[in-house]
Amino acid sequence: MRFRILTALCPALLLLGFAWTLAGLRAPLPTGDEATSVLMVQSLWHDHDAAFREADLARAAKIWDGGPAGLTLFTNDGGKTLRYGRPLAYPLAALPFYGVLGVRGIALFNMALFLAMAGAGLWLLKEETGLAGLFVAGFFFASAALAYAFRMEPEVFLMACAFFPLLLWQRLRSLPDLPDWRRRHLAGLAAAGALVGAALTSSPLLAVLGVPVLIDLALRRRFRGVLVFLAGLLLAAGALTLLQRVGTQEWTPFGGAQRRTFTDEFPLESPRDLWQGYRGESGEPVDGTAGLKLLPGNLVYLLAGRYTGLLPYFPFALFALALYLLGSKDRSRHLLLAALAVYVLAVLIAHPRGFTGDPGFLGSRYLALAYPAFLFLPGRISARRSLALPYAAAGLWTAAAVAGSLARLAPEAPLQLHAQAPAFQRLPLELTLLAADRLPGYVTQTWGDALWIFPRWSFFAEERHPHGVWARGGTRSEVIVVSPKPLSRLRFLAYSLAEDNDLLLTSNVDRFRVRFDTEGKRNGTPVELAAEPVAHDLGLLPRGSFYRFTLETTGGLVPARHSRRSPDPRNLGVFLDFTGEGY
Repeated sequence: MRFRILTALCPALLLLGFAWTLAGLRAPLPTGDEATSVLMVQSLWHDHDAAFREADLARAAKIWDGGPAGLTLFTNDGGKTLRYGRPLAYPLAALPFYGVLGVRGIALFNMALFLAMAGAGLWLLKEETGLAGLFVAGFFFASAALAYAFRMEPEVFLMACAFFPLLLWQRLRSLPDLPDWRRRHLAGLAAAGALVGAALTSSPLLAVLGVPVLIDLALRRRFRGVLVFLAGLLLAAGALTLLQRVGTQEWTPFGGAQRRTFTDEFPLESPRDLWQGYRGESGEPVDGTAGLKLLPGNLVYLLAGRYTGLLPYFPFALFALALYLLGSKDRSRHLLLAALAVYVLAVLIAHPRGFTGDPGFLGSRYLALAYPAFLFLPGRISARRSLALPYAAAGLWTAAAVAGSLARLAPEAPLQLHAQAPAFQRLPLELTLLAADRLPGYVTQTWGDALWIFPRWSFFAEERHPHGVWARGGTRSEVIVVSPKPLSRLRFLAYSLAEDNDLLLTSNVDRFRVRFDTEGKRNGTPVELAAEPVAHDLGLLPRGSFYRFTLETTGGLVPARHSRRSPDPRNLGVFLDFTGEGY
């Protein structure tokens, strides 16, 4: 037993120490909702309210060089009184840790919750005969959920609000069929209900995962347990709602006549009136018709999408689903799978062009919240050799995503850096998110009648050339074209300064190669690439058709290295002229 405790304690101390160290580094910018969450905790502790004042802004300057980017506030009086526009459940839960350890205490709180979920998973599966320990280790530590554990935002707390009620439920189902539960069992159900109530006030759709518990208790005629669970849920949700009303004058954190998120300029700091003429955030409207229309494609993206898919970010969720389908089943697991299906479908239908969640996502943030529930799907962890499959997927994709997320310690570190890796480039690109401008790092420009969308990391988009754009030398990338009218061919000119350079273009129906081995070719080669639409009517343009092609350059030229008169340090691969007017 001592050896087992030590083997768990050592990696836990490693991760807790790592979280403590990262939280102590002065970051250029916060990630996602970190600014709002941290400042809410500080405001509750120091000012005993949820209002935003000069003191809050001063505290933010001590943590982030670039200010509290991602700060969400609302006002009902044109900016005279500012309040935080996020739920209170997480700041209240993290408050004691901040009071004792400061900002680093919030980071330790998140990591401790994450490690508690992993430890509880091991405890629950301790009787399994398979490689349950290896499965649990991969489930938690070879997933994008690990990256959220290093962030001072509410995702891990909400994961725990879904995980621990399901854990208690599974544990109670494994006990002997006693005529009546003891007080500790009922107290556990009340606590589980309270966690679901906290989830309800923070992310209402997540509370769907508490429904299987209620249904199963009712079917087993445990009506006392149902009442206790509901009492905990209603008391927690009611108390948090009342506190929200007292602290912000609104019943929900999403209220207020004017509500917005600030990324560059901040109230009380900017000389401009940032609220004048502002009538609320233009958030994504709930459009059930669009959600149903886009549902088949979005389901593919949620399974294997480049930015949101289970396969690259949560491979053990797919593995747990496979174990459920191939292994033993019971009513509890059927109910849980149904709840997960309802949750996923509700997210995709309600947010067809925004199922990534808030900024700073890694994978889908909505999916990350429900991810721990997948641990309870398998009836038995009998896998042995097949465990190599999710670990291989995690090595190909998840490890790079998590490492890239933790490496954002410099202002120039781009979001979603991992998506440049070849393994990610082979996955489907979420066109529905691209059309809604939800993916960072992409630039949209108009040339002619069409919109051309391309990634910043493989094109020099900052120059905003009137005729086209330079592709970086020696890169492989892709271009999305949105046209208001059907196209059979994509036509443009390609230029190259480098003699040793090939251009390879590939659409879904054609390939086109240019070898710039003559001066005439380098001074402009006409390109005609046959293409067929890959999607229709996703947004951006009315009745617009989407076309996609990949672009690969083998060489490039840096003008500053070939001419003393040129200060241009760019590695220029190929110039694409989309207007036909030359370069």
